[in-house]
Amino acid sequence: MKFSEEQLRNKDFFTEVKEEANKLVSELNSREAYDFSRDLKQSLEEIKDFKIKYYDLYREYWRLIIKLRWLGLPIMVELEKEVVDMFKNHFARVFSIPDFDVWKKLKEVLLGIIVLDNRDKLKKEIRQVLLSNQEKITGKRILIDGQEKEPTVANWLLDYNKTLGTGKVNNIARTQYLTNGRNIKNLSSEEKKKIRTLFDLYERLKLSSQTLEGLEDDIPLDEDYAKGTIKQGVFEPFKEPTGKEEMLWELAEKTTKERMEEIRREMKGETGEVKDTDELEKMLSQYPAGSLERRAVEEEIRKLKVKS
Repeated sequence: MKFSEEQLRNKDFFTEVKEEANKLVSELNSREAYDFSRDLKQSLEEIKDFKIKYYDLYREYWRLIIKLRWLGLPIMVELEKEVVDMFKNHFARVFSIPDFDVWKKLKEVLLGIIVLDNRDKLKKEIRQVLLSNQEKITGKRILIDGQEKEPTVANWLLDYNKTLGTGKVNNIARTQYLTNGRNIKNLSSEEKKKIRTLFDLYERLKLSSQTLEGLEDDIPLDEDYAKGTIKQGVFEPFKEPTGKEEMLWELAEKTTKERMEEIRREMKGETGEVKDTDELEKMLSQYPAGSLERRAVEEEIRKLKVKS
């Protein structure tokens, strides 16, 4: 749907757009939110000099577009550059959306990426852009190495890394930082919540999807010795476990990696080159809808079509 300049410059129309955007956010409607943001963005870009002539109104529309795009993040699974851009330039906007779980939305994107190497690549890119993000997320300047710095995403992560190191940070050390950190003490409860959200996301992005702890997919277990689900390294039993959790985790991790390697070999065939789309289409019929195998083949088909 395209909107005209006459519509977009009308303040009553803007009020209608804002009400519709808030409605989609309250309904958690990702598909419609993304489509609405796309239509608004395209319409604004196609109207010559709209930003110059109606700058304040343009900024208000753009705020709505970003809010809608955060909600529609899972729809952007094949638009990875746009996903990365959201974290690079618009991360602070997640805090303007009531009860928004940024990791949950990103997890939906990652689940749409079958090849685990590609998930890790996206996680690394998002981690890197957060380290350079210049959006302010708290009010007062913070102290780093004896110098006052702007309270940007990048500077908060700089302080975090300088204090706790760049490797995986355990929960106890992170809790101590969030409780007793020199820059934390002056924050309001709302600001502390923002910082905690940032650091929780940052730590999750460090975990490889090729490990049991970092894998986004839930792994069901239905064995004699235990029945339940492994969710990102945590075993949730359907009944009391029998003390063999470590064996379960090792088995599930090994099985997932081995199956992914088998799928890659099947797609390459004897030549060692990835089969063409016709052959891959035939492979699809072997696997049920929603299965790990089918999703892997579907992703390879999409990649081939993009290259052609």
